[in-house]
Amino acid sequence: MKRFVSVLLVCMMLMSVFGALALADDKVVLQFYLWNDEEPYIKDVVSQYNASQDKVEIVMNVIPSNDYDDKLKVLLAGGSDIDIYDIRGMAQVVTFAETENLLNLDEYIKNSGLVMENYGEMLDLSYVDGSMYALPARSTCWVLFYNADLFDKAGLPYPGQLTWDEYGDLAVQLKEKTGVNGGFWVPWIYPFASVQAGKWVDDADTSYLQKSLELLNRFYNVDKSHMSYAEMTATSADYIEEFESGAAAMLPNGEWCVQMLMEDEAEGECDINWQIAPMPVCDGVEPGATWGQFQYMGINSKTAHPDEAFDFLKYLCGAEGSAIYSQHGMIHAYAGEEALAAYKETVGKDCVSVFFDAKKVCEQPNHSGYAEVLAAFNEQAQLYLLGEKSIEDTMADFISHRDAILAQNK
Repeated sequence: MKRFVSVLLVCMMLMSVFGALALADDKVVLQFYLWNDEEPYIKDVVSQYNASQDKVEIVMNVIPSNDYDDKLKVLLAGGSDIDIYDIRGMAQVVTFAETENLLNLDEYIKNSGLVMENYGEMLDLSYVDGSMYALPARSTCWVLFYNADLFDKAGLPYPGQLTWDEYGDLAVQLKEKTGVNGGFWVPWIYPFASVQAGKWVDDADTSYLQKSLELLNRFYNVDKSHMSYAEMTATSADYIEEFESGAAAMLPNGEWCVQMLMEDEAEGECDINWQIAPMPVCDGVEPGATWGQFQYMGINSKTAHPDEAFDFLKYLCGAEGSAIYSQHGMIHAYAGEEALAAYKETVGKDCVSVFFDAKKVCEQPNHSGYAEVLAAFNEQAQLYLLGEKSIEDTMADFISHRDAILAQNK
C-alpha cells in the first residue's frame, strides 16, 4: 500500500510538471522591438505586464537608437518575426500604414475602454485617412535645460522666457564669462523655429525655415558659442555628457533628458544643479510655444496574435503604462492628474511645471510624403551648416526638391 501511495505521488508530481510545461507551451510569446533609449522605463512595463497574467509573454528586442529606423524597415521587409514595434513619430506611422506594415486598430480601440480624450489635442494628428494605426505612448516636449551653477559663476540671472536672439546673446556671454560653451544644440532638429510658428516643412511659407537655419548657423559658426555641427558629427559628441560635465551651460532638448539626468544622479555620475526654463521663441511667436510629438506603438499587420498584441498595447499605452512612465520621470501620452502628480513627485523639482504649461505644437503632421520632405530639408540643412552652400542655394534647392516630392504624393 505504501509503495502504491509513493508511486501515486510521483505520478501526480509528474502530471503537475507536465501540466505546467503544457501551459508554458500554450503561452503566446510576442516579439516587441524598440530602440535602446526607451529600454529603462519600458522594461518595467513589460515586466509588470508579464507578471500580471499567464497567457502572454512579451519578449523585448532592443536595437541601438541610431540604427533602429533603418534596421526596423529591413526587418519588416524581410518578414521577420515582429509583433509589436516602437515608432518614432507620426511621419513614420504614415509611412508604415501606407506600406501595410501596421494593423488597423479602429475596432480594437472601440472595445478597449481607453479614454481617448486623455491623449489630448495632438491625437487629432494621429490618424491616417481617418483610421488609427498606432497608439501614442510617450509625449515629447522640448524645453531649455540650463546649469544654474554656471549662471551663478557668470553672474547672470537665470533664464525665463527668452527670444531666440536673446538666447544667442546669452550663450555668447556665458562662454565669455565661464570659458565653456554657452549652449549645445543637437544635430537632428533643424526646422524648430518654423514648427513653433505652426509652419511645417511642407508649408508654403518657408520664412521660419530659413530663420531656423540662420539661427543654427549663428550658434555653430558665427558666434561659436556652441560646439559646431562639423565637430559634433565628427566626434559623435554626446549631448547629455556635454551638459552633465559642465562643458555646456544650456541645452535645448526634450523631456527624456530628465530621466537621463535622474538616472546619472542616482549613479553618482551627475551633480550639477540643472533647471528648466521655457523654450525661447522667435519674435511674433506666442510665449511658451514649443514643439513635441508622440512616440507611437504599433502592431505588425502580419502578426499571428493581434488580440494578444493589442492587450499589451492597451496596457503600455494606457493608465498602467502611464503610471510606470511617471515613476521614471517620463511624460506619458495618456495624461491624467495622477500621472502628472506622480511625475512632479518623482523628479522633485518645481521647474518641471514648464512641461505642463507649455503650448506644444506637434512636431510632425500626418501628411502623406512628409517624411520624405523632412529628409530633404535635413539634407540641405546639413550642407548649409557645414558651410558647403549659401542660405539662398540651400532654400532654393530644398523648395525644388520638396515640390517634386509633394507632386508625387498628390
